[in-house]
Amino acid sequence: MSSLKKLVSPRHNSESNGVERKPVVYGFRALLGLGTIAVIVLLFPISSIYETIILPAEGSIAKEDVIAPFTFPVLKGEEELNRDKELVLSDLSVILDYHGLKGDSVAGEVEAFFARVDSINQSNRIPESRTRSMRLAFPHLEEEGRYLLSTSDDLGPFRSNLLLILNEFYQTGMVEKTEDLPFAENRKALILKGNEEISISEDQLLDISKARERLLSLALVKFEHDQLLVKATYEIGSRFLVANLTLSPNEMETRRQAALEAVTQHKGMVLKGEIILAKNQKVAREDLERLYSLSQFRIKTGLKSDPWHFVFPLLGRIFFAGAVILGLALFLYFVKPSVFFDNRKFAMIVSTLVLEMILTYLILFRWQLSEYLIPVAIASMALTILLDVEVGLVFTFCLGILLGVVNYFDFKLAFITIVAGSLACFSVKEVAHRYRFYRPMLYVSFAYVVFIYFSESLKLSPSGSILSLCGYGLFNGFISTILTIGLLPIFESLFDVTTDITLLELSDLNHPLLKRLSLEAPGTYHHSIIVGNLAEAGAKAIGANTLLARVGAYYHDIGKVDKPEYFVENQMGAKSKHEKLTPSMSALILESHVKEGVEMAEEVNLPQAVVDFIHQHHGTTVMRYFYNKALEQGAGQDLKDEYRYPGPRPHSRETAIVMLADAVEAASRVLEDPKPSRIKSLIKKIIDSKLEAGELSDSDLTFKELGAVEQAFLPVLISVFHPRVEYPETAERPA
Repeated sequence: MSSLKKLVSPRHNSESNGVERKPVVYGFRALLGLGTIAVIVLLFPISSIYETIILPAEGSIAKEDVIAPFTFPVLKGEEELNRDKELVLSDLSVILDYHGLKGDSVAGEVEAFFARVDSINQSNRIPESRTRSMRLAFPHLEEEGRYLLSTSDDLGPFRSNLLLILNEFYQTGMVEKTEDLPFAENRKALILKGNEEISISEDQLLDISKARERLLSLALVKFEHDQLLVKATYEIGSRFLVANLTLSPNEMETRRQAALEAVTQHKGMVLKGEIILAKNQKVAREDLERLYSLSQFRIKTGLKSDPWHFVFPLLGRIFFAGAVILGLALFLYFVKPSVFFDNRKFAMIVSTLVLEMILTYLILFRWQLSEYLIPVAIASMALTILLDVEVGLVFTFCLGILLGVVNYFDFKLAFITIVAGSLACFSVKEVAHRYRFYRPMLYVSFAYVVFIYFSESLKLSPSGSILSLCGYGLFNGFISTILTIGLLPIFESLFDVTTDITLLELSDLNHPLLKRLSLEAPGTYHHSIIVGNLAEAGAKAIGANTLLARVGAYYHDIGKVDKPEYFVENQMGAKSKHEKLTPSMSALILESHVKEGVEMAEEVNLPQAVVDFIHQHHGTTVMRYFYNKALEQGAGQDLKDEYRYPGPRPHSRETAIVMLADAVEAASRVLEDPKPSRIKSLIKKIIDSKLEAGELSDSDLTFKELGAVEQAFLPVLISVFHPRVEYPETAERPA
């Protein structure tokens, strides 16, 4: 009687699909729901929680007074703040490090130079010999310089004057090239000389080129009556000009950051109780800046400013996100319990929602792209294909509401999500081949283009902008469909969900398992094809998944290929091998085809939905023939469980239909005089026996559906056993 009660109960009974509703099951879903709410609340910028949902337009008339709840500073606008920062940066000087030891090093090089000159002059008394030695020692010097060095009797004054000039240069400091320095608008440099900072303009800054010019000028002044000394001074002195001022990038960056931090972020204060926005007054830009500053100050100070004003907006986002997710969960609980109580399917829905929210965050807030580029149709199409259109539609509505909430209650974004997503759901409702995805691609693109055109036209947007946004919509429709095609196999693998596309691929009779079945166990193969036809008709009669039922029937007996000769449909009139076996051994062989079939299915990675048919198509049925044979041989009745299939019983309508189709087809083979009335009586008898044995108690089938299945089986079996015209032996039989 308990099994009868379960059959009479509604489809969403408490033990639907064999799932017990324990507290831990609800706890898992509650954790997923809370985690999703946390992601939605924390993923999007916290600042968006405290910003005014709908700011009045500049130049409009305020409808009510807005009074400051606490004292807060008025922040500068982004343009104003950037302008102040640029002004500060334009006044920064180039920072140069002074290297004092460089001058001492150069002075030592000058002394060494003249010491070598003195050594050459002392070792060569003949002028020609000196000149030749000077040329070898200083090949880069021109003739004037070598001549002066080789002919002068006393180079002391010349050396002293040259050292004085060079010392002046190194005391002042030189850079390599002034044009390479990153001057700001003030064109000034700051030389760090020990604890001293010397500020000079770009014009005053000495580089190597300017130093050479100045060296020549000083030589002309010093030796105006001796051109040889002028040339020699310029030529020899230029050899010892090197930069002793270098750019200090670290110090410049430090001062730059300090200058930026010193720029004040605000430009005034609003006192507690002060009117921010006056009713019936024209809204100015300054009013909007004060409203924005209020939200930013609330974020920055948090609980310190006003605890209630800080907490309530956060609770508001949690409430709206939680309400939408709770609504989705309640729909699944009451309308789709088979999805709600399936951990993988429930996790898949949550993962899809989180994926869409992450994409929305990246597009809107991270990359700051158009809202028309959010691929909302991915979730709608994927869930419709993986589950069903009802789940896809309700999910789309919930997603639209959530996107509107996180984007400042933007009704436009919510509306386009619902419209485009709903069209996507209906367009993939019966997609069974991958090439048919062109239809959702066109539908979603069309929905976006129409919505964008009319909504933007109402806003009086420029024509060029409207065309550009329509392009976004077209791109969204195409990319969403392409991404869905790519994601489907991943979702099927991760969450063990089987789509009609995969089932169609498995229905190909050239599949290796079915091909092997047809060659090694032709009787079982033929039996499976007929069972598939019966199951498809029965599933169609009650609105179950016809494709799943047919494919499950094709594979339900694949375990028989290992020992095909032990199954009557493959014996082809030969003597049964079971005659030499004990009933218990025969029962073990029959039972083994279920286990072996599951192993074969798992080896080729058949979906779990198909493997379930192999597991469940016999349920816990007793092998009556061998059990009765054992009784005849004196076995006790308490051994009945040894002749029972291990189960489990069918957990879905489709597996239950295949169980019935399998039993009906097998029994019909031994039916004498298969008239329609006899066939009908046989079908009813088998269904009633399975019902009474409790084999259908977990299948979610109702009495009404069982009646429909019974009626659907009848014409299929009648067509199998239809009478044929008996032709005379002498007559030629038609082709």
